[in-house]
Amino acid sequence: MNEMLPLGIRRDRSFYTRIEWASHTESNPLLWVCNVIDDDIERNGGTWGANTNGPADLVLSFFGEEQEISKFKFFHNVGISISILEELAKKINVYISRTDEPRNLKCNEDKITDVPWTLIASFSMNKAEEWQEFILVKPVKAKYVRFELVENFGTPPEIPWTETSEIKIYPAE
Repeated sequence: MNEMLPLGIRRDRSFYTRIEWASHTESNPLLWVCNVIDDDIERNGGTWGANTNGPADLVLSFFGEEQEISKFKFFHNVGISISILEELAKKINVYISRTDEPRNLKCNEDKITDVPWTLIASFSMNKAEEWQEFILVKPVKAKYVRFELVENFGTPPEIPWTETSEIKIYPAE
């Protein structure tokens, strides 16, 4: 018999999330920000390549619901065959909002700093294409979660990319 999961929870126990806003995205499908919520973790696809040495911001929500979260998993990956590991995000800051103010972020001209955020974690990432897991000391409630790719591992200025791939958020247990 199939196990019944709570509404909004994937089979791997992570939340389904929706992309609300991103400071950087590209028209090339290998670099789309939407890859952070799909299950494509292969090279030559499945990455969010932010065309900057950092920072780059992404806001996810739980479809308007407030959820208690306790764990994050990132699949660190670079997008295409010519990409180098130095393009991976070296540090990721995670912020939350329990209000609806992030709904005001709608276009490229909007500034992430126009919305109040609470920093809940800073993660130092490995320079490797792999899953990396981080557990919060104490679960927190959030309606919106902001991921800030602070900087990459040091690409030269002519290669301005900061990348990660899939992001998963898990409920408190």
